[in-house]
Amino acid sequence: MPGGYDDACKVVVDQHESIDLAMVIDKFANILAKASRESPSSSIRKMSHEDIAKTAMRVNIAKGAFNASKDKTGNSSIHAQYNAMDMVMYPLDNDLTLIVIGFIDPPIMSEVLNSISQVFPTKTKRAIVVDDEPDITTAIKEVLSKRGFEVTVCNSGRACIRMLEKAKDEKIEYGIVVLDIRMPDMDGFDTFKEIRDISPNTNVLFITAFEYSEKDILTKVSSPKAKLLRKPFSRAELLQSINDAIEN
Repeated sequence: MPGGYDDACKVVVDQHESIDLAMVIDKFANILAKASRESPSSSIRKMSHEDIAKTAMRVNIAKGAFNASKDKTGNSSIHAQYNAMDMVMYPLDNDLTLIVIGFIDPPIMSEVLNSISQVFPTKTKRAIVVDDEPDITTAIKEVLSKRGFEVTVCNSGRACIRMLEKAKDEKIEYGIVVLDIRMPDMDGFDTFKEIRDISPNTNVLFITAFEYSEKDILTKVSSPKAKLLRKPFSRAELLQSINDAIEN
């Protein structure tokens, strides 16, 4: 993250003319960082930042209030129209939330969310792709990278475990591991057992071209954090499966 939360908020405001305010709040609506446009177009000029934070927290809790809707690209952001302005709430690590205020045209909402995810990388936007077939890992990485994911590629279960151990030492979490089942040396099931020990909050999306059903997978790994996607799959199917796994 560039220079801390204050600088990151400034980057978000500077990247889009439609954004008037970006700020980071904790779960009690305390403001930790903020950046504002000098001449805002939206109604933030009529509200204190503290009131905006408290209002956003209520919207975030309500989920369904004020015409709120979820973006379906692998995060749980909320977009709401409120008090003559667009309000976007984007979950960060450590129980923090980014709030973005302005007049945001619907066609550019995905662009705004993608730029936010690049400025504020979070565990839900960090993925590891594990497969011993380079064509598969390259294709999945390309799809996820275009949707703002920070993607690490591993060609074996052992390499994935080493990456997660390193991340744990650095106090970093991954939101999801996309994991092939059939791999030499260490298969997906054995890899999953170690993932669960090292990073219990990380979700796993198993991918397979073989005979396993989702019931077989869940029985074998006995965890609600495991989902299944069959090869071959489309880009839309991959993104939807990622989203379902992360929001599980």
